Amino acid sequence: MRRVSIAVVVVSIACLLATAGSKSVRAAVGKTGVTPVPCASRAWEGDDPSFEALAGAKASFGKYEGGVYRIETPENWNGDLVLWAHGYVDDGGPQGLHLRVGFPTGGQLGTGRTFREHLIARGFAWAASSYRCNGYVPGVGLLDTIALADIFTKTNGKAPARTYLSGASMGGHITLLGMQEFPTQFAAGLAMCPAGPGEMDFLTAVGAASELISGVALTLKNRDDGLARLTEIYGKPPTLTEKGRQLASVQIETSGGQRPFALEGLTTRFIENVTSAANIPLRVEWNSVATNADIRYAIDETFGLTTDSFNTRVRRKPVSEGARSRSMYDEVIPFDGRFERPVMTIHGTGDLYVPILLERTLKHAVDAAGKQQMLVQRVMRIPGHCGFSRQEQTQAFDDVVAWVRDGVRPKGDDVMSDLRDAGRTFTNPLRPGDPGGLKP
Repeated sequence: MRRVSIAVVVVSIACLLATAGSKSVRAAVGKTGVTPVPCASRAWEGDDPSFEALAGAKASFGKYEGGVYRIETPENWNGDLVLWAHGYVDDGGPQGLHLRVGFPTGGQLGTGRTFREHLIARGFAWAASSYRCNGYVPGVGLLDTIALADIFTKTNGKAPARTYLSGASMGGHITLLGMQEFPTQFAAGLAMCPAGPGEMDFLTAVGAASELISGVALTLKNRDDGLARLTEIYGKPPTLTEKGRQLASVQIETSGGQRPFALEGLTTRFIENVTSAANIPLRVEWNSVATNADIRYAIDETFGLTTDSFNTRVRRKPVSEGARSRSMYDEVIPFDGRFERPVMTIHGTGDLYVPILLERTLKHAVDAAGKQQMLVQRVMRIPGHCGFSRQEQTQAFDDVVAWVRDGVRPKGDDVMSDLRDAGRTFTNPLRPGDPGGLKP
């Protein structure tokens, strides 16, 4: 096991990212490119990226202009590289200024003792970066992640034969954005619990639903008092009032309908989705495109509200004029689905933070683009956000690699179908309390 400490300022990264937020990024990349939502002007500071390599691998780590990175290469390297994109890191509070770099795993930053171990055991090198700012920044995250390929080549002394792109949550958004905007740069993409532009639409829809049910419009100005009032009106999961049950039903039914572990997943997101909706105006770039104008709300009508009445009365937030034009920031525009290389997504049924509704939106876009053969989607019966098992992650990755090497498209699930008993094929293992009646 060998560890190499490297502090690098890579010229190519400076070319790629110093102009982030302007159209010159496209020319610097030399491909389709992205124009990212710019970072907030804050005193960002990179944490110590040093780490111990796994047995039979070497660790490289250091700084690039704007952030920190980690690279791990097995001694029996097979010549391929996995670029890993981490998820959202809250940029609020003192800790929000710290730029952190993690390991390949199904969650946010994590310890990497699952997916990472599998990559090294199979001979894959991996690289991950902090990004140059925290917050919801998939565009900046994509450019920083792409720049890792140059760092890897300079560190390793040899360019990879193939490069795979993967990530979780916002990192999943980064993966899909990268596969769309740089259509031939990667061998394939694996997006775990991927967010996307539709996430802001979902949160906006929940905020408007809560406003109609409770009569309280939660804003940044009345956040503390408003939150206390909403808790009084709704109760707290699992003990909800009548109005609380109405809001719970709207969130579940509108985000994909009844499905395994949906109620359990909502427990941690019930009121948080409302408060997250109130936070969207903090970034004008996202607020300008967030809309519930086309959302068709659904609700279990036994809770005292009718679907038709709800859709008629709920406040609709339109998109700001021209906000979804291609002259704006690419990452806020709905996916166009124009994938040229294999893409697989995996999603949990009980994810009420980034709901499975976004998988349906992606499917619509890919179908409309005529790229159905480039997308495989899988569903797992799990509560919460990104709670995949090691087996689920590694099987998905191995199947993507086989897809690339052998040309055989793997099997997936139909995310457009009834999801009440979805996820039986690829869930491994069944979780305790699985509502399907089978013992885990």
